Amino acid sequence: MQKQYRLKRRSAFSYVYKKGEKSSARHLLLLYVKSRGNGMKVGISVSKKVGGAVVRNRVKRLIREGVGSILPQIATGYTYVIVARESAANADYYAICEDVKHIFEKAGRLC
Repeated sequence: MQKQYRLKRRSAFSYVYKKGEKSSARHLLLLYVKSRGNGMKVGISVSKKVGGAVVRNRVKRLIREGVGSILPQIATGYTYVIVARESAANADYYAICEDVKHIFEKAGRLC
């Protein structure tokens, strides 16, 4: 996933948490809300419940790879936040990629 698509500000994350709709899978949860422009932003949240810093960074990298693989198919005009569940710490690359695709399909956000 390219840096131009990353959601960075805490206020933006908070807005999506409060107003967003949800879609879930075994290892991930997707929150999304309609944004003002036609652009798209994706934020990734991995809490300390998932594991230490090494584990959290590994999970974030896997999620970024999963989003990057389906990026052209994701509907624009939305702000997305992907939250990793505790089980994501033990998941492999294919399980995370499958869950990323599943949550976007379930939410109806793939073109």
